[in-house]
Amino acid sequence: MKPLQVESCAPLLGDSGAAQLLRTQVAAFAEVDTPVLLEGERGTGREHLARLLHICSRRRQAAFIRIDAEFADTERAAEKLRRAHGGSVLLKDLPHGTLRLRKLLMQWLDKNLALLTSGEEGMPLRVFATTDVELPRLIEAGLVAPELLQKLGVLRLSVPPLRERSADIPRLCEHFLSELSIQSGAPIRTLAPRALDQVMRYSWPGNLAELRDVMRRAALRAREPAIQLADVEMVLPPLHQRVPIEELSLAETVRTKLRALLQRLEGYPITDLYEEVLAHVERPLLEEVLLRTAGNQIKAATMLGINRNTLRKKLQLYALGGATSEPEGDARKC
Repeated sequence: MKPLQVESCAPLLGDSGAAQLLRTQVAAFAEVDTPVLLEGERGTGREHLARLLHICSRRRQAAFIRIDAEFADTERAAEKLRRAHGGSVLLKDLPHGTLRLRKLLMQWLDKNLALLTSGEEGMPLRVFATTDVELPRLIEAGLVAPELLQKLGVLRLSVPPLRERSADIPRLCEHFLSELSIQSGAPIRTLAPRALDQVMRYSWPGNLAELRDVMRRAALRAREPAIQLADVEMVLPPLHQRVPIEELSLAETVRTKLRALLQRLEGYPITDLYEEVLAHVERPLLEEVLLRTAGNQIKAATMLGINRNTLRKKLQLYALGGATSEPEGDARKC
């Protein structure tokens, strides 16, 4: 088994308790073929860890295939699963996939288990999945079928946000600046003490991904071997914008998500973004309202301010089952 490549994997760097626990878990999970559910906020390095688990396993010579659940259609996902046979597949952002995609994954997990227990030659597929929604809420909201979570969540890897491992920030800054030097061929830059103090005070809602981006932009701005406070301040969000992500208004939160989405799609042909974005806003809205109304369609339609028949059509469109209705007379009593 290939040893962990800690020095090349940012989520594992540092001496904090969170980083040490993560290293221990990853080392153990690399030894087995069990599916792994990687939980954590966006930007924490979940995909990087999944790739590392693959590289350090006996599957490292086989394919590692990534499926983005938010944008994958079922037919294309099925083809990718076939290509990944003998290797590993990462289903990114599991809760945001369609019901058909999750059913397809369930079928492949069952097939994988059958191959594993039958003794058939050839390595079955290993599955990784990421979620930015905590497991209890996934179950409570019905975002993913319990049977699928049972198969995927045998091994769970909770990837901590950067704010819970702030002691690792200096080591991570060194890593990202060294990484930039290798990529660009420029000398490695360091952080001046005041610049590092500023970095340590920031809350990093975008986690490792945001820290990497800030180090890159600060290094490109710097005119001295050491990055100065002014360089960091120029690339960090203005002070009035530095609020915890949970305190952002709905419009600001949506804008932040859309900005990140467009950055991820840069360079890819985009033809149906309007419908995609509406679907990914409308579906969770319907799920949350149904959860709040205990699945009662009459109450949900009233809360949403739409016709009950319109609600039914939308529930059918998104394959959101399990909703109940009440007689009109009962509804008027509420």
